[in-house]
Amino acid sequence: MQENKPYRNRVKVFNKKKLLEIRIPLKKNTKALIAMIIAALGWIFALYFLVRLTLHIHHFWLKAGLIISIMGWFALGMGGASFFIWLFFGRERIIVNKEFFITDKPLVFFYRRNFYDVRDISNIRTDVEIYQANRNGNWIDEQRTVIKFDTSNKMVTIARGIAKPEAEFILLQLAVSDYLYSEQFAQIHII
Repeated sequence: MQENKPYRNRVKVFNKKKLLEIRIPLKKNTKALIAMIIAALGWIFALYFLVRLTLHIHHFWLKAGLIISIMGWFALGMGGASFFIWLFFGRERIIVNKEFFITDKPLVFFYRRNFYDVRDISNIRTDVEIYQANRNGNWIDEQRTVIKFDTSNKMVTIARGIAKPEAEFILLQLAVSDYLYSEQFAQIHII
């Protein structure tokens, strides 16, 4: 049980009066954070240069073009800021109540929320997903732990890239909740 302790601190479980909420924070990618900080510094320098140039030019059409380019530069900066915020504060939520199993990825400008009828869910399990990643110009197969379950319409994959003990801790929290039944979880056969 001591093995799950670090994952209890990372995965937050809120057992409220009429629902169970599980928050899974995004793993921090150090390379992406450093690249975003360098890109932000470059963006600030280029913005300073554009504004300074706009203030010193007195030709109307050039100034109008520079102002439009500054607006485009701000739009690019908003996209970068959204990604930067997602890297720092991104998370995935699982919300379960008596009626729905809800998966939620709150992004900066919109929510990606999916609702599944609790009675329609079956075969909840951890699994390994194989995906392709570009490493030094070569596409290689890698794998990550995920949580999957089946509905009558499709197979759903959530919590991509969590550690296996995290996934088991989440399944344990779902199993002890009052909202799901033991028949909805996958059977494990150990040989």
